[in-house]
Amino acid sequence: MKTLSLLVMTVFSFSLGFSQQKEEQAIRQVVETMIGGWNAGSGEQFASVFADDHDFIVWNGYFFTGMNQAQNAVNHQRIFDTMYRDTKNHAVVDKIRFIRKDLALIHILAAVTPKEDARPKDPQVLISAILEKQADDWKILSFHNLDLEAFQNEDMKKASPIPVEQMYASWYAVK
Repeated sequence: MKTLSLLVMTVFSFSLGFSQQKEEQAIRQVVETMIGGWNAGSGEQFASVFADDHDFIVWNGYFFTGMNQAQNAVNHQRIFDTMYRDTKNHAVVDKIRFIRKDLALIHILAAVTPKEDARPKDPQVLISAILEKQADDWKILSFHNLDLEAFQNEDMKKASPIPVEQMYASWYAVK
């Protein structure tokens, strides 16, 4: 009986893990779609992964609350056509943490370069986002884009309580 119970628990645990892997892959696809939109210069594709009611905080502190996909698409198209024209967004999903089975917190390390440039040595921003599973799709409810000043200021970098390369290790793990 103990063997049967152990087998059932193992199968149940495996199926839960597999389900979580499936959801993590779906969330990674959300990030790929969003970054693909950036790299294609498509505000519509970029915004397609956001909920129709979401908040967006830009690296400089601009706080857009209660945005819908159409507003997000227009705003991003404007910057893709001007200041971020011909740029590439290099992004690495650093962490996915499920708050509930239908709610996840993610962290993404990213850097934006001219299209022809290679990925920079250090990340430039840390993105935190909360995603909710709506029907069968994960959608971003809240997005916060934080400028990583530690990589722009050597004194700040040296004063870090943990080496920044260790703090942002997933960026350096990607080749």
